[in-house]
Amino acid sequence: MNSVGGKPQKAEAVAFGGHNNAASAHFQVGCVGFGAAWTAEDSMAASIIRLEQENSELKAEVALLHEQARIMGRELDAYRDAACAESCREKESADRAGGNPWTNR
Repeated sequence: MNSVGGKPQKAEAVAFGGHNNAASAHFQVGCVGFGAAWTAEDSMAASIIRLEQENSELKAEVALLHEQARIMGRELDAYRDAACAESCREKESADRAGGNPWTNR
C-alpha cells in the first residue's frame, strides 16, 4: 500500500479479461467528466453534433450576408437612379438655358 497526499492508496492487479472487477477510473477536466462509460464513439458523436451546429450557424450567417447584399444592391440601384435623374435634370436645364430644349415640354 502506498501513501499519496497522506491518504492510503491501494493498487491491485487485475487478471486479463477481468476488467469488470477493476476499479473504474474517472477523472474530470473542467466541466467534462471522462470515465469508464466515455467511449471513442461518444467522442465522435459529440464532435459530429458540434460540427453540425457550427455548420448550421455558418449557413445562417451566409443567408444573412446574401440578404444584406441584396438589400445593398437595391439601395445602390436607387442611388444610381437618383444620380442619373439629377444629371438628366441638370443637362435639361443647361440645354434650355442655352436654347436647345431636348424635351417636348
